[in-house]
Order: sequence, then C-alpha cells, then structure tokens
Amino acid sequence: MSRVSANGNTKASGEAVGAPSSGAHRLYSAQDMARISSSACAGCGACCRGMGDTIVLDPYDVWQLTQGLGKPFGALLGSDLNLHVEDGVILPHLVMREETQSCTFLGADGRCTVHAYRPGICRLFPLGRQFDDKKTSYFIVPNGCVKGGLSKVRIDRWLGIEDLPRYEAYKAEWRSLLRTLQARIAAEPSEEVQRNVNLYFLRTFYMNPYEGTGANSFYEELATRMRAFTAAAL
Repeated sequence: MSRVSANGNTKASGEAVGAPSSGAHRLYSAQDMARISSSACAGCGACCRGMGDTIVLDPYDVWQLTQGLGKPFGALLGSDLNLHVEDGVILPHLVMREETQSCTFLGADGRCTVHAYRPGICRLFPLGRQFDDKKTSYFIVPNGCVKGGLSKVRIDRWLGIEDLPRYEAYKAEWRSLLRTLQARIAAEPSEEVQRNVNLYFLRTFYMNPYEGTGANSFYEELATRMRAFTAAAL
C-alpha cells in the first residue's frame, strides 16, 4: 500500500512523504462527495507556490500540456519544465519562478493559465491519492487549502479527467513500471548503462511526440511504448 499526496510531498514511485496513516483519515472513491471545493477561492495562488521540483509529470501530463500549448516537450524544457533525478530515474517536473517561487503557469491574477490541461497532481489538490492492489482511493490532505468555505463536490467531477477509470488503471501501470525501472537502475553497476537507460526512457515516454489527439489513442500508443521499453530495458 502506498500514497501520493497533492501538496508537493510526492515521489515519482507514487509514494508520499508524510502521508496520513490509514486509520487516521477517511478514504474516498472517485464517486464519493468530499468537502474540497472552496467558495472563497479568488486566485490566491497559494497552492501553486513553493513546490520546488516536486510536481513530477507523467506522460499523460506532458501529452496534455504539449497538446494544449501547441509546443513539443523540448520547447518547454528549461522554461516551464525541467529535469531531475529521483530514485535514479530522470523525470520532468514543473518549474517554479526563482523570484516568487510560483509555478511558471501561474498568471498575474493568481489563476492557472493551463487549467484545462493542468497536471494530475494539480487536479488532485487538496486531495491525495492512494494505490492499493490496483484500487485507487482518495483522501483529503491535512492543512491543504488555505481558504475557508469548503463545500462538497464529487471527486470525479473535481478531477475532470476523461474516462477516469482508464486513467486510474494507467496510473497504476505507470507506477509499476517506474518502480521496476528504479530497481533496474539501482542494480546496474555501470553509470554509462544507467545514463543510456534513462535517455531511452525519456525519449520513449516524453521526448517522442504522441501521434493521436484523443485520450484513447494516447493510452493505446503508450501501452505499445511500455511493452517495447519493458522488453528492451527491463
């Protein structure tokens, strides 16, 4: 069992730092109502600041951003996205502005400029996510939203993700691949081989553009890439 939080305390493997204990907080399904929507939110932007390199992006996140912005992955690197090593694996993350520590996609009005195609971790907030035997559950992050006036909303509507069951299945599969890759790199004594595997990983899942425009075509193409990568590198 593991959890991934939406407040910046995340790991690429899907495990959280300082996640609440299973007995202390209620777990929700995607069809449950949860008190997470703030009527007092007026673009304070507090949830979009000070995240460092913790907003790690998966292929679906990058696919959404490149589709929405009309820019390839390479054009976003160094400005809106950057790379870092986590548990031996090179992964992309959102960039924070140096002067304000705010996300580069946060507008001057305190609103997200990529809200329609924002990353999954951003969609979750103020929720965290737990994976358990391929079942996905959600929990409310303690001290998440700084605004009051929280009201109930159904979680799947809050997330706004097309075909959420398929997305949840994809997240479980991606998490499994990352954990296997991390173990593969940890067991590899050659730094050159480690670099080559990481570069192959980045090209396969992030750098090479996806041909389709819809979510179904993305999932199908990603499944093909995952099979090829597993056979070649894992």
